[in-house]
Amino acid sequence: MNKLANSKSAFLRESINSPINWYEWTEEAFEIAKNENKPIIVDVGASWCHWCHVMDKSYEDPDVVKIINENFIAIKVDRDEKPDLDKSLQNAVFAISGESGWPLTVFMTPDKKVFYGGTYFPPDDFYGRIGFKKLLREILNIWKNERDKINSSSISIIRHFNIEEGNTKLDFDLISSSYSAIVGAYDIEYGGIGNSMKFPHPKIDEFLLAYSAWTGDDLGKKLSLYTLKKMYYGGIFDQVGGGFHRYTVDREWLVPHFEKLLIDNAELILDYFNEYIALNDPEILDALDLSVDFVLRDLYLGEGFANSIDADSDGIEGGYYTWTENEFDEALGQKSKEAKKIFGFYQLGGEVEGRKVLRLAYDMRDISKFLNLSINETISFLRNIRDELLKYRLNSRKMPNIDDNKYTYSNCRIAESLVLSSMVSGKGLNEGLNIVNKLQKISRRLEGGQDGLIEDYASALNASIVAYEVTSQHKYLDMAIDIFNSLQKFRANDIFIDSQGDIPKNDIPNESAISLLLKGMYKLELMGYTNVSNTLKSSISDSDDPSFTAGMLLTLGSYIKGGAHIIIIDEKDGNANKLHKEAILTYYPFKAVEKVSIDDKDYVNSLIRSMMRESEGKSRAFICIGNTCSLPIFEEKDVKRLLITKL
Repeated sequence: MNKLANSKSAFLRESINSPINWYEWTEEAFEIAKNENKPIIVDVGASWCHWCHVMDKSYEDPDVVKIINENFIAIKVDRDEKPDLDKSLQNAVFAISGESGWPLTVFMTPDKKVFYGGTYFPPDDFYGRIGFKKLLREILNIWKNERDKINSSSISIIRHFNIEEGNTKLDFDLISSSYSAIVGAYDIEYGGIGNSMKFPHPKIDEFLLAYSAWTGDDLGKKLSLYTLKKMYYGGIFDQVGGGFHRYTVDREWLVPHFEKLLIDNAELILDYFNEYIALNDPEILDALDLSVDFVLRDLYLGEGFANSIDADSDGIEGGYYTWTENEFDEALGQKSKEAKKIFGFYQLGGEVEGRKVLRLAYDMRDISKFLNLSINETISFLRNIRDELLKYRLNSRKMPNIDDNKYTYSNCRIAESLVLSSMVSGKGLNEGLNIVNKLQKISRRLEGGQDGLIEDYASALNASIVAYEVTSQHKYLDMAIDIFNSLQKFRANDIFIDSQGDIPKNDIPNESAISLLLKGMYKLELMGYTNVSNTLKSSISDSDDPSFTAGMLLTLGSYIKGGAHIIIIDEKDGNANKLHKEAILTYYPFKAVEKVSIDDKDYVNSLIRSMMRESEGKSRAFICIGNTCSLPIFEEKDVKRLLITKL
């Protein structure tokens, strides 16, 4: 047994009995390396990562074990446990070798400088890729005989950040040029960004949707809708149990790597929620509803949500999710023939280890004609088929391993998603609020322990704000303000930096910590509690790749065009709830919603107090854009009408 026995990380615990003498990332490991004059090898991965498990096989090779244990200090890192460290290591390795991703293999000096690295290495040379054993021997030769080359070319993972005042102009030209760049990278045939393997990019979808709202150009919303439908039809979507796999190995969204992450599904639920309230499309609603069902069924642990589900089951990649024709027949009986046609059994491609990846093989309108049903009836019919397949799957297959770590960051993201989407789905509100109620102290895990990273605080900020918007309970607004004040520990002038000295600003493709922070700050500004302009100027640059900064661009564009602050005054006549629901469920690129009781005069700010005068006993809403507020609105249809006219 190595040094991993006491780790809380699921990924590290999987290697407790590895023959490699693994250490965790600690100062002790670097001190030993320094005292013994040994290089360090770092293996970065995650419990859900299929190729990380394959790489672990390389670490079981007897020759590899002997070389590493005798000549290296070996450290294992869980990227979900230490995302800030992972990001710094990824950047350093990419700068040296042009590779990044997981598993990440990093070679370092004892003073924490990276001198080489890459991703997966097979034990022996394979298809032009250097074998791990040969690589280890070459690294040792350079370490012993050419140390000066290592010292001169290594990269420190600790950035000494030069803090300067930002000078980004807050005008719409940057938004327009970024939109054009994203459209230029868009895959017109299959949706999404790029023309090879595909990751969802939820913030890009939301940015495109917002751009159409800002400009009246329908292209953005058409592109975002097309992407979300292509994913819903594809194998990246679990056609039986709902929810999304992390990415596909092709551009058609067909064959995924089968890991399912809480963070991905949290962001995609928000993505589909915004698309649905904007466009009212029944297929988007179905994807949203099935995804909510998935996280509540498979990831909720009572006290929080599990981090991820592995790709493999009983040693078969995707075995839990893929099907044979015989299994389909057993599960569905007489319905099997038409279901196999609908779910793509007779289409070319989409096979993994001889088993079929399910997809919707035809447009929903064509399926409706085939079944002689309406669109909504067809979706209901397919839901019944999915339920029967799910029952068969649950009863006949072993569930892949679940990483039951309840990280604050991903739990806050799913809390935000569930609390908001519950206004449409009718599910997940209590589970989401249970998470927010645990945020008295921000730690890496919900149950406490190590102090939180900037992503934990930023995601907690947004979850508490959304909890306030949906429930109107003032305790959540107080919580949001306290969390924002605690975030100042990460602040240097108007810039927020993480523990490695970096600005965590790129969506990778999950929304960056700075993007989350800007969103939360701007909502608080709309409510009258802070100012976001200097931080926006300092965080965004026209040299950034918009494909990885769409989250920040969405907030910047909203700031320029004007976010909406919607205030509902509840006179207890029963109408405030209708106004409130309409405010939440009317699409506007950026809005903050408050419902306050007429009895809360001592709690609210002067603007809202002024709205409480001359009530005449009627609940009413006000819509404020910039420094201008509407006259009182008494009918929910007028909330939607006025918000639309404000765009």
